[in-house]
Amino acid sequence: PGQGSQYVGMGRDLACQFPEMLGALSEANAALGERLSDVVYPHPAFNQPAKDAHETALRATDMAQPAIGAVSVGALGIFGRFGLKAEMAAGHSYGELTALCAAGRLSPADLFKLSKLRGTLMAAGGGDKGTMLAVLAPIADVYAAVNSEGLDVVLANKNAPEKAVLSGSTAAIKAAAVALTKRGLKNTAIPVAAAFHSKLVADAAKPLREGLAPMTLDAGRVPVYSNTTAKPYPDHADAAKDLLAGQLAAPVEFLGEVEAMHAAGARVFLEVGPGGRLTG
Repeated sequence: PGQGSQYVGMGRDLACQFPEMLGALSEANAALGERLSDVVYPHPAFNQPAKDAHETALRATDMAQPAIGAVSVGALGIFGRFGLKAEMAAGHSYGELTALCAAGRLSPADLFKLSKLRGTLMAAGGGDKGTMLAVLAPIADVYAAVNSEGLDVVLANKNAPEKAVLSGSTAAIKAAAVALTKRGLKNTAIPVAAAFHSKLVADAAKPLREGLAPMTLDAGRVPVYSNTTAKPYPDHADAAKDLLAGQLAAPVEFLGEVEAMHAAGARVFLEVGPGGRLTG
């Protein structure tokens, strides 16, 4: 899973029972040189303003991404304890980084550093970074509504045959919510800090590619399916780095990705990380 799946206390039950989860959080703390775990598991709050402050701190892009990565790596380690092995991997948006780690293409330490860099870059700059809106309707209907209403948004995620996500400025997403509701298309805001997979975060692609330069991204143990192409990542490290850097501003073809994995033989899909958004 990617950004938007985070919540305060995610994986707490696993962290209390399995060393793999604690180990992943400790490794993330060491790689980042800060206590990411304190943002995931803050001191208990006993009033709503304090609880809201904790959620806001975790929602920040530069915190949410490494936090989701750490919890996902911990969960993956727990699956490994029980002998579970994947034959292919995929991630949604930010989750593609964790999938590359699961396949052995990124080390956990590099994953955490890259997650922090990606989140920081996507949150950088002044002005409105935009937001996102999930729409529960056939994708063709969403396209038709966006075009006929003249909405200044991008169809950023094709998640399922009847679930899409729009990206745009805060004002444009508010206007889209009103227009779609009038047309009877159910929609809900996503708790993210920017309009991912749109031109509003495109400036982050070049410095992210520069940050990837010293990291190893050689061929992995299993194929990792790409959000951008809906095909397996290329084996060549430089081609893979180019694809990964451009992914943050490109639309997510998750529907096509899952169909391609099914065509390749996948029949059991497990969501490894906080929550159950992808399973839903």
